[in-house]
Amino acid sequence: MKKKSLYPSPGCRKIIHFLVMKASFIFLLLLTLQIKANVYAQQLRLDLNLQNATLKEVIQEIRLHSDFSFVYSDADLVGITQRNVQMKDATIEEVLKNCLQGTKLVYDITDKTIIIRKLDEVTQTKQVQVIQGQVTDVRGTPLPGVTVRIKGTQLGVSTDVNGKFRFELPDTKEVVLAFSFVGMKPLEVRYNGQIELKIKLEEEVAEMDEVVVTGIFKKSQESFTGSVSTITEKELKSFRGRNLLSTLKNIDPTFNIIENNVYGADPNHLPEVQIRGTSSLPTVEDLKNETKVDLNTPLIILDGFEISLTRMLDLNDEDISSVTLLKDGSATAIYGSRGANGVIVIETKQPEAGKLRLSYRGSVNIEVPDLSDYDVLNAAEKLQLEESAGLYKNEWADMEMALRKRQARIKQEVERGVDTYWLSKPLRTGVGHKHNLRLEGGGNDGFRYSASVQYNDILGVMKGSDRKTFNGNINLMYQQEKLLFRNNLEVGLSESNESPYGSFDQYVKLNPYWRERGEDGKVLKELEQKGDFWNTAPENPLYNAMLDLVDKKTYTTITNNFDVEWKPWEGLTLRSRIGLSKQVNDYDNFKPADHTKFKDYSDEQIFRKGEYIYSSGKSFSYDWSLTLSYSRNFKEKHELYVGLDYNLAQDKSHSYTFQVEGFPQSNIKFLSMALQYQKDGKPTGSESLNRRIGVTGNVNYIYDNRYFADVAYRMDGASQFGSSKRFAPFYSFGIGWNIHKEKFMENVLWLDRLKLRGSYALTGSVNFDAYQALATYEYYTDDRYRYWFGSHLKGLANDDLEWQKTDKWNFGLEIGAFHNRLKVTTDIYTNQTNNLLSEMYLPLTNGFPSYTDNVGKVKNKGVEVALSGYLIRNTEKNIIWSVSASFIHEKNEIVKISEALKVANEELELQGGSNPNFMYREGEALRTIYVVPSLGIDPSTGQELFIDRFGNVTFNWDARDKVACGVTDPKFRGNINTMFTFRDLSVNLSFGYRLGGSQYNSTLVNRVENADTRYNVDRRVYKDRWVNPGDHAFFKDIKNTQYWDKKVEYYNAVLDEMRSGYNDDYSERGRKRDSMGRYSANDGRMMPDYDRGNSYARRGEHYVRGHYSRSDGRDAYDDYMTQKQSYRSGKSEDCKRKMLAALEEHLDELTTEMSDMSKDAECREERDLVKRYVEKLRDML
Repeated sequence: MKKKSLYPSPGCRKIIHFLVMKASFIFLLLLTLQIKANVYAQQLRLDLNLQNATLKEVIQEIRLHSDFSFVYSDADLVGITQRNVQMKDATIEEVLKNCLQGTKLVYDITDKTIIIRKLDEVTQTKQVQVIQGQVTDVRGTPLPGVTVRIKGTQLGVSTDVNGKFRFELPDTKEVVLAFSFVGMKPLEVRYNGQIELKIKLEEEVAEMDEVVVTGIFKKSQESFTGSVSTITEKELKSFRGRNLLSTLKNIDPTFNIIENNVYGADPNHLPEVQIRGTSSLPTVEDLKNETKVDLNTPLIILDGFEISLTRMLDLNDEDISSVTLLKDGSATAIYGSRGANGVIVIETKQPEAGKLRLSYRGSVNIEVPDLSDYDVLNAAEKLQLEESAGLYKNEWADMEMALRKRQARIKQEVERGVDTYWLSKPLRTGVGHKHNLRLEGGGNDGFRYSASVQYNDILGVMKGSDRKTFNGNINLMYQQEKLLFRNNLEVGLSESNESPYGSFDQYVKLNPYWRERGEDGKVLKELEQKGDFWNTAPENPLYNAMLDLVDKKTYTTITNNFDVEWKPWEGLTLRSRIGLSKQVNDYDNFKPADHTKFKDYSDEQIFRKGEYIYSSGKSFSYDWSLTLSYSRNFKEKHELYVGLDYNLAQDKSHSYTFQVEGFPQSNIKFLSMALQYQKDGKPTGSESLNRRIGVTGNVNYIYDNRYFADVAYRMDGASQFGSSKRFAPFYSFGIGWNIHKEKFMENVLWLDRLKLRGSYALTGSVNFDAYQALATYEYYTDDRYRYWFGSHLKGLANDDLEWQKTDKWNFGLEIGAFHNRLKVTTDIYTNQTNNLLSEMYLPLTNGFPSYTDNVGKVKNKGVEVALSGYLIRNTEKNIIWSVSASFIHEKNEIVKISEALKVANEELELQGGSNPNFMYREGEALRTIYVVPSLGIDPSTGQELFIDRFGNVTFNWDARDKVACGVTDPKFRGNINTMFTFRDLSVNLSFGYRLGGSQYNSTLVNRVENADTRYNVDRRVYKDRWVNPGDHAFFKDIKNTQYWDKKVEYYNAVLDEMRSGYNDDYSERGRKRDSMGRYSANDGRMMPDYDRGNSYARRGEHYVRGHYSRSDGRDAYDDYMTQKQSYRSGKSEDCKRKMLAALEEHLDELTTEMSDMSKDAECREERDLVKRYVEKLRDML
């Protein structure tokens, strides 16, 4: 499903923010006690004991013990003799009179300001002058909290919520006012007696552009050789999505979220995120299970510490000041082994100085289901389709009679007007809301603080699906001269609930002539009874939704980051950081006894009804770093930056899972009320411990602000690797040229910036399990030897297992023109990952089929172009219209994969239902689509024509004929953003585009071409199909969906196995049939089962479209095929004789199995088919 999101405009948010701040100010004003200066001066008592003190020293002592500020001229204090000041319990006036006695100086007290002047100037200061005004930004928006100081003094005030300020001072000769505000350019204004000052502050737009935040060091943008993308707080607010991930996607296409329509608008789905393509491949097990989407997730750094993608998803975006995407090797090399997939650096807001301020921001998020792509049949059309498909005809009269009765019953329902639109049943319009409250304040020099809380409630379009997050943050800063202390405590709570309505795909295939409720008004449990048409009664997914189900995940994260920064002298900074993080996860899944999962349980299984799955996990990590940085300018043209960083980190986690059953009452779902553990089950658990250490050095040299070079080197160590490969070096080199700084460019006035840069780096990756390189053992938990556990070797060690390494090349060009009205940035890159981790096969004599080693190569290359410009930039009239656009072209190639991965690919390739996007071949792209080529529908027969791997035209579809037909990744993708601002009104629009690329239309395959006509189907099956000879149609004859052809092939395979004399002893191998009618052996092999919805999808692991491969490898399979062909051609009489002997030996057992298969058949066609094969089998001898 598609989703549409609606957000209030930033203009509306500004109004809300303004009103809340104004109300907060009035509230605080009522609670604030104002103490007048004369009262304060009378009440203040001082004890002074100074020997031979100058007047300036006396003033300094008064400042330390009071809130008074002094205004005076140093020249006036020259010549004042030193004196002893010994006063006890004296007022401020008594002290001043004593100190100024015998001098030509006098004092005046106004508010808490003391002005000391010469006596001859007193006559000129009889009047008190008032300096007042208002401070706004360039658009005229009032700025509260702006610091206004008299230059050269400590006297200052802050603007109120309306941006206004006011001084009351004795008349002065010269007053220069200094205005400062975070995010604005500082401004000094000379006061010349104006009645009211109108001050406008400009934004420091260039400040973020001038500094690149890498998470370890801060670099100058002017001399940075890496490829980065910096997203400011303003951009984050302007193009905000429902979470930080969607916001970044709206702004920069480099942050690539791989779309997966299977999850639709599920708010709890964690997406796959990439920066510059794929640099890792899955293991064999991951390939088969289609898991491990996090292999290529970038490293995420929050205020210098690593966090997970889940934590990033739930971050309070109101606390974020900037996000920096580090893309190339020069930018990511400082992270060594963790930088191969790119780095996302997130910086949170620091407390701003000023009076206590309280702000609130709220927003609404609307998720609307989009069903425009779903066009299914109504009740009358569906019945007519079933009749055309011949579902009510049978060669056996008694069976056809039963089918005709069903047809009449369905027709009667249709005539009564039953036409259920199932698609709307589980859906809703999800209206979520977000609230953020922030409090901050403090002085410019000294203590600052901020605290924020955020609650975010996201509702999915599936009823009952939601994600609730709560974030709390307390940020404290204290500066004492050259020392700066910071502590950030953050608490995050998250609760996610999956929809009790199940998967939306269930509702798409439900027949419209089925009723939701019975005659009694209750929701039906089964939509139709099992019988001649249905072997298993179709379930009503709405029934389970009415039960008291639980499918909930919660996690709590507590993080405390502390750092201290010391600047002993100019240019040298020493910083130490330590971060501690604790996380607790819980998962609850409860199904009561009345759930449809247990409806077919027998009387012996009645006490097993009701199920509870509970998982709990805990993790604790610490991350400590010590960073030294030094920068210096010398001889005017030379600049040097040197940085050193030492990092030590550990991550420890463990988890447990319990699965219990036996809950007779649905309202009692307490875990301890279960009767027993799951049948043949017991609690499971796992633990993990990872440690890493790293030392980083970085040198950046700039000559005359024109030429610059950057070198970084990091030595990394990690516990995941083999004992002889624990440490590895990573490094980068970069050079750049500011061409616009050259003398020959001085007359090119329209060009503001022209920068050329290039870099090479070697980075690494550690995205895999903790103990993959170690010899691992598994305990025998079922048995004991007296009081001890036994254990056995589970996996072989590989002492030489080393890091995945990625070589990165990048060349970039940056252009700024027309007073920076136009900016262009272009990057060309190539990345090649070597030493990919994968399985290697071993001889069976080792006791293990495989072990993990470094094999495989993947190559990525691409072009990135970003443009931004101002169509209108009139700051006087407050009209600004900006436009930005981005363009990305990427291409990747699998250079080499392991033999184990090749074999796994072949097995998946031979399964007709395997995901066409989840296969890997050397020389192809990672997201290549593999399908069997089709020539379309034969007009004469209505059958589909295919091209096999030999180039022949055939009616038979064979999975071995798959070829690469396209790549999912688009050739070009990007964003187009625009923002128009007029005074306090702003409008933002963001568009994303994709050009080129292919998509595998699984909807067309499952709902049209191979549709199971017993369920509802797409309208194209009904209208756009082949009907009569000569028809030129896009879809084949409805009677030729190949569903039953594949059933025939399956039973032919069984018959072939019988003919071939399958020599394994069935009784010894423990061959047995499970409740689903599948036939498995103790070795895990399994005959294929049929998924009606997918039509011939995901068969048994070794079934090859009519050929049942034996379990002992490809050679045995080829030998088997040769013997079968020999038997058919009569070339091997000895082979024929042995096979017939084996057939005779197992005839009774095989015919019994076939009879059981008949009983378990899903419908009458399959049952008839099995019966005919049983008869053939008995006639074979």
